[in-house]
Amino acid sequence: MRKILEFSLKNNIAIIILSLLVVVAGLVSSNSIKLETYPDVESPTLLVQAVYPNHSSEEVENEVTKPIEESIENVKPYDTLTSTTRDNTTLIQVTYEFGENMDEIDQSIQASIDKINLPEEVELEYKRISASSKPIYKIAFSAESLDELQENVTDELIPQLQNVSGVSDVNISGATTTQLVVEVDKEKSNEYGLTVSEVAEYLEQGNYVLPLGSLENEGNKIPVSLEEQIESAEELKDITIPVTPEQSIPNQSPSLPQQPQNVFIPLDEIAEVKEVEQVNAISRYNGDSALILEVVKNQEGNTAEVVELLKSEVDDFNEKYEYEQFTIIDQGKEVEKSVDSLIKEGGFGALFTVVIILLFLRNFRATIIAILSLPLSILGTIAVLDYFGYTLNIMTLGGMAVAIGRIVDDSIVVIENIFKWLQRKEAYTKREIIYKATKEVIGAVTSSTIATVVVFLPLAFVGGIVGEFFRPFSIAVVTSIILSLLVAFMLIPVLGLLFLKTGVHEGEAGSLQRGYDYLLKKSLSKKWVVIAVALSLLVGSLAMIPSIGKSFLPSGPASALQMDVELPVSTPLTETDELAKGIEAELSDYEKVDYVQVAVGLANNTNQLKQKSSNDYTATFYIQLLEGETVTDHKEPIEEKVEELVKEQYKDSSIRIQEVQQEGPPSGKTIDITLYGENLDQLIDAANKVEDSLLQNENLTNISNTAQQKQTKFRLELTEEAKEQGISQFAVYQQIEEQMNELSIGNMILDDKETEVVVTYDALVSNKSELEKAEIVTPTGVKELADVAAIEEQQIPAAIAHKDTKSAFTISAESIGEEVGQVTETVEKDIAALSLPNGIEWEVGGGQEMMTEGFRDLGQAMMIAIGLVFLTLTITYGGIITPIVILSSIIFVPIGSLGAIMLTGETLSMSVMIGMLMLIGIVVTNAVVMLDRVESNRREGLDLHTSLIEACKSRFRPIIMTALATILALVPLALSQSSSGVISKSLAITVIGGLTTSTLLTLVFTPVLYSLVGKWRKL
Repeated sequence: MRKILEFSLKNNIAIIILSLLVVVAGLVSSNSIKLETYPDVESPTLLVQAVYPNHSSEEVENEVTKPIEESIENVKPYDTLTSTTRDNTTLIQVTYEFGENMDEIDQSIQASIDKINLPEEVELEYKRISASSKPIYKIAFSAESLDELQENVTDELIPQLQNVSGVSDVNISGATTTQLVVEVDKEKSNEYGLTVSEVAEYLEQGNYVLPLGSLENEGNKIPVSLEEQIESAEELKDITIPVTPEQSIPNQSPSLPQQPQNVFIPLDEIAEVKEVEQVNAISRYNGDSALILEVVKNQEGNTAEVVELLKSEVDDFNEKYEYEQFTIIDQGKEVEKSVDSLIKEGGFGALFTVVIILLFLRNFRATIIAILSLPLSILGTIAVLDYFGYTLNIMTLGGMAVAIGRIVDDSIVVIENIFKWLQRKEAYTKREIIYKATKEVIGAVTSSTIATVVVFLPLAFVGGIVGEFFRPFSIAVVTSIILSLLVAFMLIPVLGLLFLKTGVHEGEAGSLQRGYDYLLKKSLSKKWVVIAVALSLLVGSLAMIPSIGKSFLPSGPASALQMDVELPVSTPLTETDELAKGIEAELSDYEKVDYVQVAVGLANNTNQLKQKSSNDYTATFYIQLLEGETVTDHKEPIEEKVEELVKEQYKDSSIRIQEVQQEGPPSGKTIDITLYGENLDQLIDAANKVEDSLLQNENLTNISNTAQQKQTKFRLELTEEAKEQGISQFAVYQQIEEQMNELSIGNMILDDKETEVVVTYDALVSNKSELEKAEIVTPTGVKELADVAAIEEQQIPAAIAHKDTKSAFTISAESIGEEVGQVTETVEKDIAALSLPNGIEWEVGGGQEMMTEGFRDLGQAMMIAIGLVFLTLTITYGGIITPIVILSSIIFVPIGSLGAIMLTGETLSMSVMIGMLMLIGIVVTNAVVMLDRVESNRREGLDLHTSLIEACKSRFRPIIMTALATILALVPLALSQSSSGVISKSLAITVIGGLTTSTLLTLVFTPVLYSLVGKWRKL
């Protein structure tokens, strides 16, 4: 650092130009750096969705879920593997450790699944989860003619939005699809001996391209093919089907019809061809039918910029058509709000810092010089973050805001010492004074800054979600502090040389200084009393830990709710929609609700997988409260209103209502109890007991039990008599299936648009009575199903769940308030006291699991950080006595930190732990500045006592200035009420409390301890 100092003083102009270049680079980067709410963290989680139409959950489990799980197991050891299998579909989620190469794993899993023999009808979709998976922009459109609206939105707006740079996908809900339905008259088809599957096969044969080879023509090869293309619905009606009218129905077999007489009939003789609007999901906004668009960005997209471009496209579209438009989600506005809030709070912190410096130095020029480290360090940090591809988000901005007080510390120490030297009127030139004054504190400033920086190194090795989200925070802090060190030794001396005057007036010691001098002398005369008081305070603070609540991360005020209503699985879409309308009416009467958006029949699809199967029995409500209202005040009354309405009509229903969180780390409020077992009945019994136990806990809400989600199933079994008559299971299956389901023959280009064509009977079997009377062709004639099969009604789980390939049920709940740790401990004790069936295993996950891992990892990081600081100080001082005395200041951090947390009602969370980690580096600064002067005095020949008194007096002002600058810079963050600053808020409170007590005790305890052990320190 001395070489840097010498170079800077010899090259004043170059240093000023370099500083200006840093400012310019920072300003340029400020305009180009991506703005996000949180770091775009890619979760090491892969989703596999498989759709197997017209198959039961058991069939999907055996033929699809289990083979896929086995293939995933063969790829790479995973962290967790879960699957949920329902009728027609399965969703498999596999999670690995953070840091794994998910590109390679993704490719390997897809390749492994491709090798297994899944049924041909299975459709697969793969999805990676990241922070960018959530929609950044969501809007609702409403119009008198929804058909026209849908056509214009689909044909014009969606392609325009998809072409916006940074957009990954645009999803639409509330839209209808048009199917061309070939509705076969069952009586007429029976007369001709035709089945639906045969009609479908003939239609497929009527649309073909058969290559015949090629011909030579003037040296060119010309392909020849036999083709027939159906180009319109009218042409489809004219297709002729070969039949044998004389063949009697009793002798008709299920195979393709014989055609000895080559009799053909047109399709419209036995079937009606018509266009039908297919409604899989219903969307409304404030009770009016609406189309909902959700836009998801890719990882490269800048949220704020992408949203602005999207809004521009939507505005252009609306100018043309003038539809009603409502914005539901605008992450661009949220990002700007978060950034503005943190900049504002950081600005106030910087202002408080300026005031402190001015009050102590009482010199305007010195104050201006000292605070120049702020814009240079902040702008330089932004340039570095931009260069390395980081975004400006809550974590990086929070890091810079938290570091503001620490950024000026180095400059304060340097300028204060220069100022003191100038007051002495030494017989040196101004350049020599600047050089000597700066050189005098180089060791202390450098070692204290290095100590602050090295505490963040262990964060690079912290895994999980904590490491991923706090790493950008630590990079922002470290970068800004390193730059502040360079500013302190390169620019501050140069500006002092150019603008400070020699011979400035030296003020008299103030009352604060005189009070400290008196306290110091008293403390040195009563050393053991000081030590006893300090240790008593430490023990008292540690005793507070059991009474402080624990949580993963603090959550801020929310103004929106999401409510998921799930009715019995057999509930048709029309009934679910009627109930949803009733709920909307109730919510519209609630005066604090701004608007309600509902999606009926569309599963809560947070992972943005394409919705390939409808959930007719579900309704999801997005409830936005009026501005200024918070979820805390209105969640309970809204839940009571809705629950009363729903439970009155559907006793076996579930309602889950929760705050709508911004993207970012999970709040960690969830508690998941997973039960494993081989016996399904015992597993259900155990799950119900656990659910009953949770319902008795007043600190839990949103309790759900996957074992309680039941559906009715009709189980068919051929009678012995039927088997003796030669009736096969396959023949029954094939004939009943086509009487219960539509048969899709794929998409055709009809009338210049792609249309799905389905073939179905004019009346499908829809209830048990019709199922019993369904006719099937047998070797002995036409019989009703009830004559050949026993039909048993069963209640089975609506979904089949696996965890790590084992059968499992999960009971989930949400902690009311922030104290997840204490609530989870109570839950674990209650479950342990239950008499669960033998063979049932259980584990608790969710927020408690994340919290345990986070506390463990950060606890280890703090131990390593202390070790690194000790190593740094040992190298600096060439011994262990002084480093031990300096490190003693760390033990007083809990006194203030825990006290501040308790007084403000905060919980012990990950952000509090990061604050304590940060304090390890900050609090040693004061002791380093003090003891560096002590040992300098001793090297000059002063005795131990005199060295201590002089050093403490001379270093009192810079220690108090730096501590107050750091504390007051954090006050705006600590008082913040914005949701964007909630993580920084608890961190700021921790640092303020810890730094306050450690500074006050360091000023007294450190000299006392050094006076006891310093005599063994050889210099």
